[in-house]
Amino acid sequence: MGVVWHRTIHSFLDLTLAHLEADEAINNLMLGIALRLQKEPSYYRNVELVTLSDARGLVLSAVMTIPEKLILYSPLGVDREALGQLSNAILDRNLHIPGVLGPKDLVEAFVDIWKRKTNCLVELDMHMRVYELREVNREVIGAGRLRVADDGDLEFMIQGIGEFLKDASLNSVPDPEKCREHAQRRLADQSVYLWEHEGKPVSMAARSRPTSRGVTINLVYTPKELRGRGYATSCVAALSRQLLDEGYEFCSLFTDLSNPTSNSIYQKIGYRSLGDFDGYFFL
Repeated sequence: MGVVWHRTIHSFLDLTLAHLEADEAINNLMLGIALRLQKEPSYYRNVELVTLSDARGLVLSAVMTIPEKLILYSPLGVDREALGQLSNAILDRNLHIPGVLGPKDLVEAFVDIWKRKTNCLVELDMHMRVYELREVNREVIGAGRLRVADDGDLEFMIQGIGEFLKDASLNSVPDPEKCREHAQRRLADQSVYLWEHEGKPVSMAARSRPTSRGVTINLVYTPKELRGRGYATSCVAALSRQLLDEGYEFCSLFTDLSNPTSNSIYQKIGYRSLGDFDGYFFL
């Protein structure tokens, strides 16, 4: 089985694009990152791209935007031999991986192999579910309006990004300066939308990782004191409707399965489950 560490996103996509696009919505994370790299090669400071192939073709691929978790994908399901070879290749490369993320069964098998090879401790980060939407239930959209965030919303966005990172267990102590940089970058590309009620922003959501037919929604946040009033539901539903009206065939998003409220909200909007992803930390 051949292991290839790719020096360019172009050679990586030559092997993976057709497979990833065959299930475009559920593969939105790896596919979206790869397409962003194709469009903006310097978007991520340091990226590792690796594929494993045999006579059948592509068996396994992985992407890591350092220092984030390794993301896994396989068009063939769980192949423990391939996962073992990937583990060996990572160790031979002396590459530090802080954790792993991907389809539940695939990630569980990799975690088992990695533990045996490294004797590391493992901590479950999050059980997630991937959802797809192709038609919005407009009845859930309440009073207010959707608008693109502007410079006057910077502080609201900084707070929202920091709180989102904590709520999603992505960073328990977000760096305020990095949150500001993130917010400014999002303002520049006009990817954050706010739900405004009675002249004030009350919730936010963002468009991210467009693919050939779909787009992802993330950064969904409502201040704690404003929750329970349907603002996030209205924001996500209205943004989803706008993206479909722009010509996308579907919207996708990830949810935390430990949060039944958000999962229920998205289903009411019209989102349907595609599959489960797990994330683990290596300690």
